[in-house]
Amino acid sequence: MFENKEVIKILSVDGGGIRGMIPAVLLSEIEKQTGKSISDCFDFMAGTSTGGLLTLFLNLKNHGPASDLIGLYEQGGGVIFHKKVDVKEIGVKDFFRHFRKNVKTIANGPKYNVDGINVVLNKYVGDSTLEDTIKPCLIMSYETESRTATFFTNYQDKFKNLKIKDIARATSAAPTYFEPIKILDRGTFIDGGMGANNPAMCAYVEVLKLLRAQGVNPMHKKIVVVSIGTGLTKESYEYNEMKDWNALNWLMGPLLSTFFDANSSTVEYQLQQLLPPEDYFRFQLAFPDEKGIADMDNAEPKNIKRLKELAFEAVNNEWKDDINQLCELLKTQAPV
Repeated sequence: MFENKEVIKILSVDGGGIRGMIPAVLLSEIEKQTGKSISDCFDFMAGTSTGGLLTLFLNLKNHGPASDLIGLYEQGGGVIFHKKVDVKEIGVKDFFRHFRKNVKTIANGPKYNVDGINVVLNKYVGDSTLEDTIKPCLIMSYETESRTATFFTNYQDKFKNLKIKDIARATSAAPTYFEPIKILDRGTFIDGGMGANNPAMCAYVEVLKLLRAQGVNPMHKKIVVVSIGTGLTKESYEYNEMKDWNALNWLMGPLLSTFFDANSSTVEYQLQQLLPPEDYFRFQLAFPDEKGIADMDNAEPKNIKRLKELAFEAVNNEWKDDINQLCELLKTQAPV
């Protein structure tokens, strides 16, 4: 699989809901600068949640360009995450009626039904299976019956016939947002972010395992990890604000986003210590202090537009030198 390659290039994309717009913009820029598809640029691809959907699409045979994924969020975001109730639009009386309904939903069921995401998945991946992918890949999920992390891979026979849209649902079924997915004879799955919202370390370890299985000493290979985040929030929570929070406060507040962000930052630290700087590219932006911008389900058109703007600003400014360095590396390595 990798035994004849001097340099092994890994792509990893974090989860983050609608914030997947950020890696979509960066991946589009990489294709633009290299003149190559993402699947030609990398030897191994990994993703969690929205990052899993991105990598699955870009790893499909006959897939479109990465720029198509910008459109996925622009046109599909509002389909996946149905519009929230706005007090300014419906009036105070109706707002409180909807508020009571939303509290009931939090207590009794997920925030969104799966009809929207199923429509988007059918459009972008159809009935393709893992066997229809190009490069070795790993998609994170968590199986609730066995209480174990699941690594969907396209090089294990037991997963090859699984539909990509089912795997995409399995990696993105975030608790409180979407219902789990039951895959017959496989189990019940929820968002891979519960185990590794940043799957870069999982991808790195998996490549080491595959090399050893081929009788290759990983120390004799140069392994480059490109890890793309979906943004970090600056929103802080003070002790006096949080000390009396109950379960509902946490569920309506930062529980999942805090959990996912902490996981991503931990993996970032680990890989910074393991890999030399020239072999580890981490692209992560800090959100400005703007209300609702970091919400994983804020699919309002103005927020999607703002996420796109921030991503392009990062591409053209703070990430520019790293992107140029990375793309030179990707251009000099011939695809296999």
